[in-house]
Amino acid sequence: MKAERFPEAPNLPPSLAPKSVSGLTDGEEIVQGEIGGASWTGVQATGLRFDGVVVRDADLSGSTFIDCSFRDSVLENCNLANTTFRGGSFTRVAVDRGRLTGLNVVETELSDTTFRNCGAEMATFRHAALECVTLDGCVLRQCEFMAVRGDWVRFHDCDLTEASFRHAQLTSSEFRRCRMEDLEGIEGLRGTSMELEGMLALAPAFARTLGIGLLQD
Repeated sequence: MKAERFPEAPNLPPSLAPKSVSGLTDGEEIVQGEIGGASWTGVQATGLRFDGVVVRDADLSGSTFIDCSFRDSVLENCNLANTTFRGGSFTRVAVDRGRLTGLNVVETELSDTTFRNCGAEMATFRHAALECVTLDGCVLRQCEFMAVRGDWVRFHDCDLTEASFRHAQLTSSEFRRCRMEDLEGIEGLRGTSMELEGMLALAPAFARTLGIGLLQD
């Protein structure tokens, strides 16, 4: 049996100097700094690199990031509504609070990454690779995890109502204290672990998948 793994925290220096970044351009490298209140709405950027950066209260809504990397960084209370990350990677990243409604994470590699207390209704993690990722206290209603490949993925205290796990492949992964009514793609949970309450909530979905009908008195 593999040793249990938890996400590593971002490796940040003890103090970071304030940094002002007015815009984002292709191939730009943003290294070691604290950025507050930036407005990056509607950005279209390729090949960006964030390393050792804390971003607070920034607005990235409606932006598209292609093949960008985020390493040892924190996104705190940011607006990522309808933001797209396609390709690229997140390594030792913490996403704390913030609005993630309609977020699109497509074909992206996430490792040692934590999402905490985020509102992420209708977000999409499609064809993403998740290794040692925790989602804690997040609203994930109607989220799509289609064809996700995950190892050591943890959903803790999340609302997953009407989420979809079609064609997902999750190993060594768990669900604790989650709302899981009306899930789609229930077969994508094969090999995961959950509490008894979670299993009971999924009973109707299991029955539909197996073609089991309910007898009426």
